Amino acid sequence: MGIDISDGIESGKVIVKVLATNDTSITLLTEDKFNGKVIQPGVIANSVCGEHGLAMSINILDNEESHLFLLDSGGLSRTIVNNSKQLGVNLNEVEKFILSHGHFDHFGGISEVFPLFNKGTEIYLNPICFSQNYVAIIKSGEEIPAGELGESLRTLGKEGKLSINKKLPLLSKTMITNLVDQYGLKLIETKNPQRLFKGTASSGEIELFDKNERTKGVYIQKSRKEFEHHYFRDETSIYINVKEKGLVVLTGCGHCGIMNTIKHGQKLTGVDKVYAVIGGFHEEWNPIEKIEKKVKYIEDLNPEITCGMHCTGFTFNKLMSRHPSHTLGIVGTEFHL
Repeated sequence: MGIDISDGIESGKVIVKVLATNDTSITLLTEDKFNGKVIQPGVIANSVCGEHGLAMSINILDNEESHLFLLDSGGLSRTIVNNSKQLGVNLNEVEKFILSHGHFDHFGGISEVFPLFNKGTEIYLNPICFSQNYVAIIKSGEEIPAGELGESLRTLGKEGKLSINKKLPLLSKTMITNLVDQYGLKLIETKNPQRLFKGTASSGEIELFDKNERTKGVYIQKSRKEFEHHYFRDETSIYINVKEKGLVVLTGCGHCGIMNTIKHGQKLTGVDKVYAVIGGFHEEWNPIEKIEKKVKYIEDLNPEITCGMHCTGFTFNKLMSRHPSHTLGIVGTEFHL
């Protein structure tokens, strides 16, 4: 399935702003090499909060009009509200909210931001976001077969072999439905890509060209002892075609794999040239040889901007820093695309 965003957005008319991520800094300098395309917040960062979460506003300027979208809502409920206010983003102007996937560090602020949206604001999410997620990681790095997980969790825990053993907070469908009804929002549950605006689309289910690239150790829990491997069919990214520049790829966590996510965007939109890759790439759990492969892949694409934040990890950023597209993203970082 393809989606036509060939009409594109004029260069310089897309502004992406980081409203929530893990890091803040008043001393991170704006780099001259980006010629104003990446701007760090400076002293305003003293008024914002970092958290384990992610949220980005996307402001598209079209003729005399401005269109504001929001990708995710961060983790802690009030963080995004405070940060948005400090960074000059009016949440009551959001036209479309897109949830990247059903993890608490991306949906945690929903109960605070939905009441601020105007009536008719569109809410996009994949229905699999409502699934119960479970994380179980063996210290050796091997993935536990889903069929064995229910019987082996207690034993592995007693033997001290698990580095993570956690049922994740559930995104309540009842809560979402109640908020949508109460505030007159429009809920769009879909597994398919959507044209959000001219030159702009959501990914729909991301094709797994390489299934081994997905995040390992995450499961969907069907019952107390029944699990299945999570292939992140709920994960949604955003693609923007910037005229004469190429494809902007915005990711929440990149659980499907950042290479899969980019390839899917190229195939879906027909835009091969990649201009910018921004968001969470979820490389913290991966060995260095896998991270090196992904860095090399992005280097070969040669985008103008690469910004991995939130769950991306230090190793990826260290390796990626050898390429001129690399930059750091903190709360308040702006991308003028």
